[in-house]
Formats: sequence, structure tokens, C-alpha cells
Amino acid sequence: MTVLDKMFKSQSKERLFPLFPSGGKGTLRNYYQALPNRLYAKTGTLSGVVALSGYIITKSGKTLIFSVLVNNHNSTSTNVRRAVEKFLVRTANAG
Repeated sequence: MTVLDKMFKSQSKERLFPLFPSGGKGTLRNYYQALPNRLYAKTGTLSGVVALSGYIITKSGKTLIFSVLVNNHNSTSTNVRRAVEKFLVRTANAG
């Protein structure tokens, strides 16, 4: 998250956020459709691992930096991604 923080502090949002897929687009096209232009993140997937790191803009306009890693799960990657999506959507809408 240090890298994401340094990027956020050194670049404008207009330059930084387009580097990341947004909700409902790119690698997130099937996810985060409830957060278009409010979630910008990169995915990572290996066998048994799901990862997502990036930025969320809360309902109040605050930008949060996050990183989620789920390792050695016993479910499908889709189920894990949906659980992470539910958590991040609730987080974005709470603030």
C-alpha cells in the first residue's frame, strides 16, 4: 500500500485513476458496477489466491487506499471475488 500511497500523493487523480480499471470496466467489468468512477483497482489471481488493490472514493468524497488478499480459500474464485465486492461496496457507501 506504500506504493499506492506514494502514487496518490505524487500524481493528480485525473492522471492516476485512468491507469486502473474502474467498477464495471476492464478486468472489473463483471464486478463493482455499483461503484462506477468510485473504485479504481488492479486484480491479481493465482490458483487459490484472489487479490485486489487500489482506491475507493467514499460517498462523502474521501479517497481510501485498500489492498485485499484472500489466500488458500476453499471456495471458487468467483465466490471470493463476490464476497470482497460486497465488503468494498459496503465500505464505500458507509463513508
